[in-house]
Amino acid sequence: MSNLTVLFGKRVKKFRMKNKLSLEELAERTGIAVTNMDKIERGESFVTAPTLEKLAEVLNVEVKYLFDFEDYKSVDDIKTELNFDIQNESNIYLLYKLYKMLVNE
Repeated sequence: MSNLTVLFGKRVKKFRMKNKLSLEELAERTGIAVTNMDKIERGESFVTAPTLEKLAEVLNVEVKYLFDFEDYKSVDDIKTELNFDIQNESNIYLLYKLYKMLVNE
């Protein structure tokens, strides 16, 4: 299993749940066998281009959003990214303001 395949499967499942579709409903609407859809969501299989387009259509998203893996960054990757951003003093103040807004203080 490649990391791309696993992350893609997580995105498909996330959008399926958001659309309140069962695995069976998504499989039926996309013309994919339930067992294959399950493998896609578990990151054990990938899709063809036409199936990718059909998935996006059924899930009511643009294809590119099925590949937006920002939610799945590791904590270490986030720490590295934040550490880089806070090297600039103005970014420290901006991050602090955002933090205060988010925690409602």
